[in-house]
Amino acid sequence: MSFSGELKAELAALPIEKRCCATAELGAFIQGASLMTLSSGRQVRVSFRTENAAVLRRALHLFNFQGPAFARPQLLVRSRIAGRKIYLLQLSHEDTHRLLREQGMLRDDGQGHDAFSAPRRIMRRNCCRRAFLRGAFLACGYMADPRRGYNAEWTFQDQARAARLKRVMSQCGLQAAVRNRRGSSVVALKGGDQIAELLKNMGASRGVMEMENSRAQKSMRDTANRAVNCDRANLGRQLDAAARQVAAIEALSRSRGLNHLPPALETLARLRLTNPDASLEELGLLLTPPVSKSGVQHRMGKLMKFARDAETMDKTP
Repeated sequence: MSFSGELKAELAALPIEKRCCATAELGAFIQGASLMTLSSGRQVRVSFRTENAAVLRRALHLFNFQGPAFARPQLLVRSRIAGRKIYLLQLSHEDTHRLLREQGMLRDDGQGHDAFSAPRRIMRRNCCRRAFLRGAFLACGYMADPRRGYNAEWTFQDQARAARLKRVMSQCGLQAAVRNRRGSSVVALKGGDQIAELLKNMGASRGVMEMENSRAQKSMRDTANRAVNCDRANLGRQLDAAARQVAAIEALSRSRGLNHLPPALETLARLRLTNPDASLEELGLLLTPPVSKSGVQHRMGKLMKFARDAETMDKTP
């Protein structure tokens, strides 16, 4: 199962504690995963549509939490290409009216008829906002595996629904963006800190732990890679410096010979020629008595100066 699927399974199993939160979560389901059909008798029916059976059970539990149904909801299963299934939970006309009235989407037009409108419910409680975020993710959300990236998306049919989710997210301290993609409105949230905060708001404690573990592992890998790259760069600089020293000592040997050098410098020069890949610290350990790295570096500086002076004198007419 994908990380997004595991996350939805965790959210769908959370206990339902408050009626207000159940109403908020159902409102998000209506916006992100519902279909409305009108029968020949002008009876409106709401259906919840999803590819995740656990999400469908969650929608049914939320609806039943608010009171017994007038009629048993009808479950429809449709198959798609590659064996994927779409689940439809269709409410009766009476249950649809009850649900829409609780959401503030159905009201009396003053002439004895029902009039539909956008959801009027205003969520002033933080618990209800978190429930709305949870319902929106269950209905139409997707989250990438934290090992590959930190981003989440919600796909809606129109701009108004996307804007409402973005507003609720902003009230929870989440900065999302709305984009148009192939005729749909997509709410996008990116960044490790933002995704972690979203998971906390939705109540996905196991998801938070998995993400933090992934972030820790990624940090360790990045640190190890930086150390390896640093060591590789240092080794490259060391080998380049050693090659320049060998070339300078060989040129000095051809032009003047090494016998005219001070004994300490002559010994170091011959050691370098016989150990072209050794570091300064390793050269110091080969000397008798051993010399520190800084001491070898000082002697090597004098040796290179001798080589430059000899080269300058050879070029002088």
